[in-house]
Amino acid sequence: MIKLISGVSFKADTHSIDNKTGEYKDPLMRWPLRGAAFTNEIGEALRPVIGSYATLSWIPALLYIGADIYDKYKNNENEYSPNSRRCLKQAVFQGMASIFLPLVAVKAGQNLFSQFGKLGKDKVSLNIKEQISKTAEQFVANGKMHAFTGKDKECIKEFTNIVSNNIEFYNKKNLLKKILKLTGKENNDKITNYSEKTIKDLIQLRKDLLNPSTKVKSSKWYSKYIQALKSGQTENVAVKSVLNDYQKSKMLKGNFIKTIGGFVGLGIAIKPIDYFVENILIGKYVGPGIDAIKRK
Repeated sequence: MIKLISGVSFKADTHSIDNKTGEYKDPLMRWPLRGAAFTNEIGEALRPVIGSYATLSWIPALLYIGADIYDKYKNNENEYSPNSRRCLKQAVFQGMASIFLPLVAVKAGQNLFSQFGKLGKDKVSLNIKEQISKTAEQFVANGKMHAFTGKDKECIKEFTNIVSNNIEFYNKKNLLKKILKLTGKENNDKITNYSEKTIKDLIQLRKDLLNPSTKVKSSKWYSKYIQALKSGQTENVAVKSVLNDYQKSKMLKGNFIKTIGGFVGLGIAIKPIDYFVENILIGKYVGPGIDAIKRK
């Protein structure tokens, strides 16, 4: 953008000047390039569907944010003029406007849309269903189902106790939930009933896989089980694999609903967040504070 010859700066980026107003237009802060800062929020909105792959979405966002902060340190608009104070202001702006507040907006949207789960017959939020589902997957992975073979009541009791402890821990650690207060109070009886239904379904599916009826043999889950055996998996590993796939499939609809909520929250909040951070947080508080420290 800027060329230096014998200490003299030249404006190379003529497209950064508005032809009508003559004012500088920051290329890095104009859409669609500005959207690169929100690839991580898009990834987080999609996390309920794509899982850990969402973490990859942080790479382009952090690259963009780093480039923008360095650009503001190096250039005063389109004039080469390194300035650490300007760099610090932009770092605060990007941290709040591109990372923290948009992420809060995504999580708020997901938490709000999680309440749609209570409209179903189970009357349990999608967030709680997700926690129960993860507990079930871990329960299966740890071999608990195999350990409680022939002991259905003990298995159900063990699972519901684990769920109860996990939900309590989840509610304590989820600070965002407490701040937003969007998820409302959960009904413990409904959670217990849903937990029991979850583990009973898994117990029954496990029995069906190991002792299939004619009807079960025509199901997709039994087909997956047979394919797993043919691929070289042991009976126990194949059962675990199918049970986990079954549990994940039950959460697909809820995960899509939460993803939509994340996008809605982000879409509503992007513009207000930019305005608030730039004109109020930076303009009235952080910016003057940084200037005062610099003068001292």
